[in-house]
Amino acid sequence: MATETQTKPAPRETDTGEGDGYAHYARKEEITRAAIEGGTIVALCGFRFSPVRDPQRFPVCPKCKELAAMLWGEA
Repeated sequence: MATETQTKPAPRETDTGEGDGYAHYARKEEITRAAIEGGTIVALCGFRFSPVRDPQRFPVCPKCKELAAMLWGEA
């Protein structure tokens, strides 16, 4: 009788942005910290991600853009 071992990936505590097709706005200090120390940051819209991709390759998150316009007068 043989026993079978099954493995499955460990569940993630945070969403790292995989599958998300947007570039998000976040505080510059948080982006710098995450780039140096690693880890995730929280965008203006509340999306939690790891800043490891080139944001210029993606459209800006509509919710982040709207919130940035309200906070800083940018669009």
